[in-house]
Amino acid sequence: MTVHSSPETTAARHRRLGYLALAVSTLGVGSALIFVRLSEVDPTATLMWRMVVATCLVGAMTVPRGSRPALREVTRRDMGLLLVASLVAGLDLLANQWAVLYTSVANTALLMNLSPVFLLLLAGLVLRQHIPPAKIGVTVLALLGCAMVVLGDAGTSASGDRSTLGDALALSSAALYATFMLLTKHLRERVPTALIMLTNSAVIAVMLAPVTALTSDPVLPGSAGGYLLIFAYALVSQLLGHGLMTYALGVVDAGLASMSVLLRPVVAAALGWMVLDETMGLSQVAGGVVILASLFLFQWLDPQRQARRRSERALPVPSAAEKH
Repeated sequence: MTVHSSPETTAARHRRLGYLALAVSTLGVGSALIFVRLSEVDPTATLMWRMVVATCLVGAMTVPRGSRPALREVTRRDMGLLLVASLVAGLDLLANQWAVLYTSVANTALLMNLSPVFLLLLAGLVLRQHIPPAKIGVTVLALLGCAMVVLGDAGTSASGDRSTLGDALALSSAALYATFMLLTKHLRERVPTALIMLTNSAVIAVMLAPVTALTSDPVLPGSAGGYLLIFAYALVSQLLGHGLMTYALGVVDAGLASMSVLLRPVVAAALGWMVLDETMGLSQVAGGVVILASLFLFQWLDPQRQARRRSERALPVPSAAEKH
């Protein structure tokens, strides 16, 4: 006897898989900084080997599906923009990888996720776009939280100068990621996601190879465990973290997916406490709450999200007869 699944059952199964993918993605991205801190080589070498592994894994999944026709369809202008965006992404990752060496995991995670603030500033100052007063207020709130986190860290850390440098690197990572988002905003409409991922990882690996050779000592991990950690870093943070987010976006509500970004600093801070025995001062905790609240408000004030809420409210409510 064959049992056929109803469309409702299939849709519910896909939603459950989407929620699971979203949760695993949040854990994967949130754990990235822990891998960097535990690595046997410095952040530059760690990032380079992560990208080498990611390039091989993404390439193995992409090339057999026939990526050459898709590559031929990409214009020279888009390919040039993709290369520039990949270089910016490499600088962004390098900044946050080194930041966690000088400041806490929690500080790095909170400050590097301030990219919506920098994205708003770039849109207003560079692109001359109109910024709603409400978002200007949220920007001020986010900067206040940033000041509380940085000053709290400098006040509690035994090496204030080092922690300030780490905080500055984390903030520069947020600015660079905002730049990357602007560069790739329209690329995703014309260039396949797999090609963007493959180009990003390959360009960053090539960019960092000479830097690693000149500045990193040692270049290679000293044990099998060190190699395993880098492979796990690429698999968990790069492929599962970002790949499952791409899958989840096609299944769960986009608003819920965007809100999950708020959990990444929480995951990083919790893992820093459990794995690295890091603690946060009262000012840093308060500043982190302010930053998370400002990021929530950024998502809430997003025009597309507001339009979606208005359209949902405008839908007619079915009667009792229509529900059955």
